Order: sequence, then structure tokens, then C-alpha cells
Amino acid sequence: MASKNPTVSVKQGQLRGLLETGIYGGKFVSFRGVPYAKPPVGPLRFKDPLPPEPWAGVRDATDFGGTAAQKDLFTHQLIGGDDCLYLNVYTPSLDKLSKRPVMVWIHGGAFIHGSGDNTIYGPDYLVRKDVVLVTMNYRLGALGFLNLEHETAPGNQGLKDQVMALKWIQENISNFGGDPSNVTIFGESAGAAAVNYLTISPMAQGLFHKAISQSGVALNPWAHVIKNPSKYAYQLAARLGKDTNDPEAVVEFLRTVEPLKIVSAENELLKDDYILFSRFGPGIDDKSPTPFLPKHPKAMLQAGVRVPYLLGYNANEASVLIGFKGPSFYDIIPKINANFNTVLHSEQLDDLKRDDISAMDLKRIYFGDKHFTRETLQQYADYMSDMMFVQGIFDVVKAQIQTGAQDTYLYKFTYDAPDSLARMKFNVTLPGATHADDLMYLFYPHIMKQFSLDPPRLGSEKYKVIQYLTQMWTDFAKTGNPTPKPTDAVDEVWEPVQKGDAYDYMNIGKTLKMESAKKDEQTFEWKRMKNKL
Repeated sequence: MASKNPTVSVKQGQLRGLLETGIYGGKFVSFRGVPYAKPPVGPLRFKDPLPPEPWAGVRDATDFGGTAAQKDLFTHQLIGGDDCLYLNVYTPSLDKLSKRPVMVWIHGGAFIHGSGDNTIYGPDYLVRKDVVLVTMNYRLGALGFLNLEHETAPGNQGLKDQVMALKWIQENISNFGGDPSNVTIFGESAGAAAVNYLTISPMAQGLFHKAISQSGVALNPWAHVIKNPSKYAYQLAARLGKDTNDPEAVVEFLRTVEPLKIVSAENELLKDDYILFSRFGPGIDDKSPTPFLPKHPKAMLQAGVRVPYLLGYNANEASVLIGFKGPSFYDIIPKINANFNTVLHSEQLDDLKRDDISAMDLKRIYFGDKHFTRETLQQYADYMSDMMFVQGIFDVVKAQIQTGAQDTYLYKFTYDAPDSLARMKFNVTLPGATHADDLMYLFYPHIMKQFSLDPPRLGSEKYKVIQYLTQMWTDFAKTGNPTPKPTDAVDEVWEPVQKGDAYDYMNIGKTLKMESAKKDEQTFEWKRMKNKL
């Protein structure tokens, strides 16, 4: 095992890390705040990332690097800045001969919140499974996704940051005991959608070998291409004091504005939107000389994901959206009853029109002859879960089946703990596993200490969920199969999805069980459901 002050050499210089003790015992080595790109400050704001500069001597890597500028999801304070392109490496040891599988985590947060530090994503559970774990920060919001539909700022800077991190991993991870030829990218929510984008982007091919998307894909409306993105860039500049339609003048001006002022103004653009979390997210960047997404993801996904792919969703995803809004949520109920279009994405409206489905048809599918009230919150959550998450995830699964792509494994996470962190923090009252509930069984969130919560006891029900979830995820990273052989933690065989009249999936609850969902009974199939009304 490494010394208390382990050092490692990377292409840019030497790093000094930490020898840590896991929450359940055992040692691992961490290197925090490692620069994987040049800080995107000054004239580099809104530009594609550049490789990091070398340094002299031994660089301290015991503290996390700066976070992207954002409104903190927990404190609601404005934090962070431009200088945020850092990653963290956790490894069981620095034995270069080990060639451990590498798992690269991309955090969620609607492309406007989050970081890769241990507030949520503590490595304690996963490093016990003999893998090297990498977590990263990337640019968020307007600073990461400003798209003027012009080469001066063509968009997707945050996704290109992730590509740069993957390139850094290819160059350096072997020095941490990781195998650059066995890299799995995985993420949740916006991180899951980012994973899906990376699987289809020409920029990222060859940089990873397997992929996991938890509660998110590129086809979800909040992760989707925004129509006329330059319109919102001009609105942002005008709100901050520069009213012009000259893209170069906008970029030049916005480079002079403090990053947190940009975050604040960006939040003000969304006051009456019930679907989008930001006006700045992934989109077509065909005006870039090096595009990340040259076409609409719907078109690009038709070729299928060409690496082993594991994806799924939680049983009651959208219940968190109701809790997240708090008491003010009830104020919008009359508005939604009066105009159900307010909870539809603009592209979905186009799709519904093509299929001759009205907003009222949708309302009847989920509410029958009832109104949306406090008593029908679960029906609203069912609709929002389908619209925001499940429908897009199954669209990707269908494309995988139709193209005969690599093995694709589907899951539904149903384990529902009454004291889950997401449930407590976001005041979720509806039963069922809510959005982000699965995270607590892959990572040890250090924020638990603020809630006076202890990690699950050895042998407890929650601990068993940790054991089998981390076993399946790391087995998939190692082999491309989440259940290559029976173990004490996992005794159910997870079959990939097949052509047929049902979707086979793993139900991840108090126990593991393969189940099937008949294709003609899924409520997210709106055209079929309308015909049954």
C-alpha cells in the first residue's frame, strides 16, 4: 500500500495525493483537484478546452478543485467560477501492473448544478470492488453551453470538457493502476444524458468502452436540443446590459461579466417554465470547426450505441419535481389545469401534432375524467415521469433493439427507503423510488454528516442494496455483463433486452428480479394509449 503522502507522475508533472480509509474500512489512494484542461478564463471563456499546462515540482492533490459557476442545489447560494476543469482519481493502489477497470463518473444536475467532489459522490463503496474511479467537473449553464449558432460560440463546451477529461484519462490513468483499454463512462440525470451524448458524438469515439445511463438520455426534453439557442444568448446579454444581435459583440461583452452574475441572469430567464431547468444545454453545434453534435440526437441515435450499454430509471422519478418546488408548486395547479400545454416541451408539441394527439388527450390518459388536484398528485408524477424520463429512455432502448447494437441491459430501480437523502432534502411525500435515490447505493455522500445520518449498517437491508448495486455496476465495467457469474450478493441473471412483444428488465428493489413489461401496455406510448381512450 502507498505511503501517507503517495505521489504519482502524469504527463504534466507530479502529484501528491492522500491515503484514505473507507467508511467501511480498507484503504484507498485519492488524488483530488487534478487539472485536466487549461482554466477557461478570460479569452478562453466559451472556447473549446485546451490541454493543461505542465508544472514544476510536486503539485498538491489533496483538496478538490474549483467548481463550475452555479446556484448550489442545497444551499441556494451562488458558488464557483470559470476555473473548474478538475477531476479526482480514487484507486485501491498505485500498482501499475494491476490494470484495473476504470469507471468515469459524470455528475448530474440539469447541466446547471453539481460537481464531482465527495459531497454526494464519495468513492468508498465502489473502490472496494477493485476499480479505479474518476469523477470530474465540467462547465455548466451558459458558461458551458452558450450557443450563438456561430463559430465564435457554437455550444457544447461542457460536453467537450468531458471529452478532454477522457483524453487525459487515456494518457495518464495507467499510472494510477487503471487500464486505459477498459474505461466505462457512467452518470445520472444530466450526467446520464451526457453519457448518451458521448456514445454518439464523433469526438468521443474510442475514448471509452462501455456506458451506463441512470435516469437520463439525450432524448429527454430537459436534455434535448433547444430550438433557436442563439435567441436565449442574446436575451442573456441584454439582461446583463448588452442589447445586440452581433454574436462576436455578445461574446466579447459576456467575457467581461463576472461568472456568478451570468448565473444569476440565466436563472431569471426561466421564471415561468415548468419543463426546462435552463435555456442553455446540449445542442447541435454544426457551426463549430470541431462539432461535438453535428446533427440532432434523434438522427444520430438511429445508428445505435456501439458499446455495451446499461440504462434505466427509478420507479417514481418525477415525485422529486413536486417536492423540489415546495409549497409554491400548488400555485401552478390551476394554470396546468387551464392549459396542459404548459407542461409540454416544444418539440413534443410538434410530435403530438404529427400523431394527432392533443394536450387534453394526454390529460385524459393520466387523469381520466378527474382534474389535476392535490389528490391526483401521483397521476401528475406518473405523467411527468413518462414525459421527462421514461419515454426518452425507451426510445433509446427501441433504437438499440432495432439496430441490433451491442448488448443493452435495462433496469427499473424500485428500492424505496423512507429516509433516503433525496426524499428528505427535497420534501418528497409520494411513495416509490424518486429521482436520484439510486445514487446513495453507489456512492457514500459526505453531506450525510450534515443530516446526522450514519452510513448503512453492515448486514442491513440498505447495505445489501449497496452490495448488489456496486457488484453489478463494477462487473459490467469489468466484463460488459452486469451478472457474469452468480455471487453471494447477486444470484439473478440479468438478461439483455431482446426483440419481441415485451421489454425485459432487472427490477432492483429489496431483491433482484428479472421482469417483463408488455409493449402495448406502457403509458408513455401516447398514440397507442389515445386509441384506447
